[in-house]
Amino acid sequence: MEGQFKKDKINDRLRRIANVLLLNASFTDNLGLLNGKMGIAIFFYQYARYTGNKVYEDYAGELIDEIYGEINNSTPVGFSNGLMGIGWGIEYLVRNGYVDADTDEALPEIDNAVYRSSLHRPFLLDSGDDLFSYGLYYVTRLMGREDDNDNLKTLFKKQHLIYLTDDCERILVKKQYKNYNIDSLGIDTIISFEWFLIEMHRLELFPVKVEKILRCLPEYVSQGLNTADDESAITLLILLTEKVVLIVNDQDTKNTLKTILGQKADNGKKINITNEVMTSDFIKVTCRQLMYGSHPRLTEQTDKLEERVFKIIDDEENWNNRLDNLNNDNIGLTGLAGLGLGQLLEINGSSDIKKRSVHKVTSGIM
Repeated sequence: MEGQFKKDKINDRLRRIANVLLLNASFTDNLGLLNGKMGIAIFFYQYARYTGNKVYEDYAGELIDEIYGEINNSTPVGFSNGLMGIGWGIEYLVRNGYVDADTDEALPEIDNAVYRSSLHRPFLLDSGDDLFSYGLYYVTRLMGREDDNDNLKTLFKKQHLIYLTDDCERILVKKQYKNYNIDSLGIDTIISFEWFLIEMHRLELFPVKVEKILRCLPEYVSQGLNTADDESAITLLILLTEKVVLIVNDQDTKNTLKTILGQKADNGKKINITNEVMTSDFIKVTCRQLMYGSHPRLTEQTDKLEERVFKIIDDEENWNNRLDNLNNDNIGLTGLAGLGLGQLLEINGSSDIKKRSVHKVTSGIM
């Protein structure tokens, strides 16, 4: 009975989140994945699948159509608020059966814009907390097409991933970021590079260069684990580092990484957080699961946070304050939509919902 009561309460909160987003999402001028319409569309597609309510899937499709119509030459290229996040989101929706499209036909303009941007930028990070967005984008665009070497578009993606591996070497091995007034790399930045290198190893692209870069990771892993105060980021970095230990050939690197992981296990610090920080961390776990995939230990982080986070947002005063302060910066996956998506994944699981295509995309975006 207690479990059903909790589920009913979460369902009620999800309905309220969905209703608020229905009324407000179209008014945001941010089209991006983490802070704008793309992320909100992902929430609505998942919520529609959970509820079976066509109103929500239709609205998600309308948001995608709005994104197509509103992209222009001034739309930023970045992952959180721009073209890379939009393209990543479309790829995610297609691969998970929410949208019917050939992404090589739907995304060529975004692919071209991302490629031009990477060629013309002297440095591919904006700050020490920026993701290695170009690597995340192109690896995701290649997924499912790795063996299609008769396709020129596939070969182009692989070629560009090789170029990006050179950029990765300049950043991590040669520490080029120091030339751009960046003192160090934050844990989310380190995670994005480590994920990229693991995927490049899986793809068997540029293996000699990938191995060379893997050997420089201990410094960054140690830095990330010892300076971060975000439990889900620490958990994800540990998970990825455990994979690196399995794939790196250099024995000294293996041993150093094992030592670092052992020290973290022995000396993990307890992190005291406020209610608002706890809610923020719950949303961050959700975004990381979306970007990098679910894992039992990440799910454990969600479980620890979910009960207290639900009590926080179930408080009517807290809820009203959250809605009173709704704006462009907190309506998307880093805000209200992320809060809803986290509860949705918690109540039903990310793999339990029957998949079905609900929206057709056949043409380019720009």
